[in-house]
Amino acid sequence: MDPERIKKIRLMDLEFRALHSKLFEEMFFKKIAASKNAELKELSKNQPAALMIIGLEKEIMPSTIGIYMGMDRSSLSRMVDSLEEKGFVRRNNDPEDRRKVLVSLTEKGEKCSEILNKISEEMSVELLGLAGEQDFRDFENSLETMLRVLRKIDSSISNGK
Repeated sequence: MDPERIKKIRLMDLEFRALHSKLFEEMFFKKIAASKNAELKELSKNQPAALMIIGLEKEIMPSTIGIYMGMDRSSLSRMVDSLEEKGFVRRNNDPEDRRKVLVSLTEKGEKCSEILNKISEEMSVELLGLAGEQDFRDFENSLETMLRVLRKIDSSISNGK
């Protein structure tokens, strides 16, 4: 592959990560900090995203949360333990396969998940609305393309290719 093209891709990726962090993550955490909900303030950095994921899925295996969040098994286990200790989630055995554990939200977790999703949706509408409808569609298509390519690379690496 052309070294200049690789350099361009690496720089675009770094800029994307920096802008995403600035526009979405930093604003999201500022809105959480400004919230009057005391329970949201109990959450550490990765826990809001985990609650939103669990809330969207209703019941989910911890390993699936790890895939969405890019977390290794031990960090993920500690985070789920902490959420369980704080009363946000519960673990249940999968009725179809007792070897599997499913994580779901408690009532406290549901309330927080709803607030977090509302904050996230409002931010997305606000930020992406600044770009216009066509830009929003382009952004969505670009994310789908990036995920497809990254999943293909991940699959190739996982299969030892």
